[in-house]
Amino acid sequence: MHSGRRLGTAHMAAFGGRLLVTGAAVSLLAGACGAPEGEIVFGVTTEIPQSLVLTRVQASLSVDGSEVDVQNHEGATLDFPFEIASGPQAEGSRVELLLEGYGGGELLVTRTAATTVMSDRKILLEVALEDECIDVACDAGKTCIGGTCGDPLEDASHLPEYYDKWDGGDTGDRCEPGGDPLVIIGEGQSDYHPIEDGAVLDVEAGPQGGYHVWVAVRIKNLRQSGSVTEVSGVFPALEYAPPPLQVVFTFDPDEGDYCKLYGLRLRLDDDDHPIESLLGETLELTVRISDQDEDSAEASTTVVLSDEPP
Repeated sequence: MHSGRRLGTAHMAAFGGRLLVTGAAVSLLAGACGAPEGEIVFGVTTEIPQSLVLTRVQASLSVDGSEVDVQNHEGATLDFPFEIASGPQAEGSRVELLLEGYGGGELLVTRTAATTVMSDRKILLEVALEDECIDVACDAGKTCIGGTCGDPLEDASHLPEYYDKWDGGDTGDRCEPGGDPLVIIGEGQSDYHPIEDGAVLDVEAGPQGGYHVWVAVRIKNLRQSGSVTEVSGVFPALEYAPPPLQVVFTFDPDEGDYCKLYGLRLRLDDDDHPIESLLGETLELTVRISDQDEDSAEASTTVVLSDEPP
């Protein structure tokens, strides 16, 4: 649920003997004239525990630079994931969503996502509010993604078609084909890649300092949306455990009735354990996932950090 104000309803007014057409009336008239149309649906997710940090999210939707809708999700109605739909728009229109996340009345995080309308397509663009972007300010025309500032525009030809229950929903969960919950640990920043016990993982420098490895998972029979994923690790030879990572992300459908999640950044070093002291060391990884149905599963594996400086 949300509260909102519609700015783009069709509005026509006589002014000086002329007929003015404003807001979404442009797209309505375009559709009436048979011009090609399409639609963008933004799927909004987060890795920030909203019960702990976020108290309100304002979502502002624009088409070709004109604001057409503003929604406020707050209090008990702030429930991730949620959708923001553009409605039918003319082919080639740039549709942009600005998300502003507040905690205690203070702006904590912003995220912009944009793409262009393609004829006869209803496109799904998933956009996440990330904890790496809290208090990160970007220049005009840029947005924070994974802790760094980049272009918010995504190529529509690389985005999937919208499908019902992309977020799992209450029924028809794509990640629960039936059976016992299962978690399989892999690695990868932009996709899931399987690993074997003892695999060597590359270490990368983080955008805001520190060093990390990329962890990915495959699951079965755990909720696609709203599941809590916790990644933890320990260096047994050093008796050192980095702080665990806990996120709430929507899983992507994968082949073989699995679902997957990737791009999980586990920070390795701290002030007492510089990255040079960790290179080449064995790391015992554990991933535990629990969902809203109180089902859970975990898996563990042993990896070795690359001994090459990142």
